[in-house]
Amino acid sequence: MNIARLFRIIATISAVIAAAFGMGTYTHADFTNIHMLFGLIVALLLLIISVIAVFTSKLRILGVIGIIYALVLPIFGVQQALILAGDLHWLTETTHLAVGFGAVALIGVIGERLARSKRSVNEVSTASKAA
Repeated sequence: MNIARLFRIIATISAVIAAAFGMGTYTHADFTNIHMLFGLIVALLLLIISVIAVFTSKLRILGVIGIIYALVLPIFGVQQALILAGDLHWLTETTHLAVGFGAVALIGVIGERLARSKRSVNEVSTASKAA
C-alpha cells in the first residue's frame, strides 16, 4: 500500500470522527477539543500530501493549492464561532462542514494523482528495461 492511499484512509476516518464529534456538540456535551484534534489530523495530512505533490513535477500547482487549503482550514475552524453569530450561524456551520469534507476530497484527488504518477513512472522504467 502506498503512502498516498494510507493518508486517504486515515483522513477519511478522521473526518468522519471529527464530523461525529462536531455533531455531538449539539447534545450540549463538550466534544470541541476532540473534534478539533481530528480536524487537525485531517489538515496535517492534507499539508503533508500537498508538500509531497509540490515535489512531483506535474502536481506542483495542486500541491500549492493543498498547502494553502491546509493552512486556511484550521484558521477557519477556530474562527467559525465568530462568523455570523446569531440566527444565520447555521450557514457558517454548514460551510465549516463542507470545507472539512472538501479537504478530504482534495486529499483524495492529490493521492490518486500521486498514485497515477507513480504508476506511469514504473511503467516507463519497466518499458526501458525491456528494450
